[in-house]
Amino acid sequence: MNWPGLIFLCIKYALAIIVIVSIALAPAWLARQTKKNKTITAWVRIYSWLLGWTGIGWLAALYLAVKK
Repeated sequence: MNWPGLIFLCIKYALAIIVIVSIALAPAWLARQTKKNKTITAWVRIYSWLLGWTGIGWLAALYLAVKK
């Protein structure tokens, strides 16, 4: 069995999961960092969680999180 190859494969998948989760949670984090009120932050999270799997839902959440 090729142990170094298996270890690098596990590290690669772990990093990929971290990157994907970070991108998916970016709108909610940005809404919190820009100090949006609780209502807008809740809408950003709803858009991100329910419609985030579509690119349009994620972009709508991102737009709502950063607009002034």
